[in-house]
Amino acid sequence: MPIFLQFARKILSSKDFITNIYRKKLQVLEGRQWEKVDFNEVLKEVSTMTKYDPTKIYIDGANPSFIRSLKLELNEHPEYEKLIEFYNHTKCDWTLNMRVLPVSFAKENRAMLGNCKMILESGLIAIDPHFDKLIVSLRTAVANEMKLDKLQTSFSDLLDSLILALNEYQFKNG
Repeated sequence: MPIFLQFARKILSSKDFITNIYRKKLQVLEGRQWEKVDFNEVLKEVSTMTKYDPTKIYIDGANPSFIRSLKLELNEHPEYEKLIEFYNHTKCDWTLNMRVLPVSFAKENRAMLGNCKMILESGLIAIDPHFDKLIVSLRTAVANEMKLDKLQTSFSDLLDSLILALNEYQFKNG
């Protein structure tokens, strides 16, 4: 379950990455992948990471019960679907009014993957060689019609987390 916390100049993912912008280049500073993830362990880990006071926490929207628990843990309203509906109805940007932001890979996958591809191809990201699993994931990544093929991609959760992290940085050509 990719989770990504954003700081003013640093980004931390409870599952995978700490990144930083240095000399106009994104850097992956730390990475990890848990083989067996316990719901409560992840909740505790993310809660612990909030001591860095992240401005935003991006999370795969596929697990609403975890999102609600995380929102409760962080003193945010757990009924986020109703709030998103309300903000959309009033034509307000709901992402400005929430700290924990669920991201729908089903809806945004193609755009996020395209953005990640453009950032990687433009050389705007630096990945230290000791992040070997992430590098393997990038090298084995297979996409069909701009949708990641998880069966053919090694460590696809790592790549999903990177894609989610890079979504914060929208690539603009030119």
